[in-house]
Amino acid sequence: MYSVAGLVEEFAIFTLLAALVAAALSDATTYLIPNRYAAAIAAAFPVYALGKPLDVWLSGLLAAILLLSAGTALFARRLLGGGDVKLLTAVGLWSGFAQLPLLLMATALAGGALAIAYLSPMQNFLPLRSGGSAVRGDLRSRLQEPIPFGIAIAFGGICVALSLGIS
Repeated sequence: MYSVAGLVEEFAIFTLLAALVAAALSDATTYLIPNRYAAAIAAAFPVYALGKPLDVWLSGLLAAILLLSAGTALFARRLLGGGDVKLLTAVGLWSGFAQLPLLLMATALAGGALAIAYLSPMQNFLPLRSGGSAVRGDLRSRLQEPIPFGIAIAFGGICVALSLGIS
């Protein structure tokens, strides 16, 4: 039998998962991540963390601040989009420092696989940027094209959510 606290925690994790899937789908189809997905993820965190020890709150906030700082630097260099930074920051709340290595490793692996797919002939089967066409030409020009990195961030977030749900 479930307690009310357990149901509330599961609802928050479900909200996290639903927002991550929606953000990934949006990024895959439009190359945009609406603010509502990062906001839903961030808003679900206090619901999840309610009644948890203070270190869960502090670890989540500090991990989010760290990811926001790193993400802002990457955004300034045009290596990440603004929606990617907001999504990564919101997921960082959930990961805290305990799950941060999982989040970063899963995101990096999924991002690498995504980049390889977009650089390979398989790109013809992947979604194109809105109003764009398949990128042809040399590797240098193909490397300049954006990829929907929100998909990789969502994968990392799903790994964190599953880890939290199992423990």
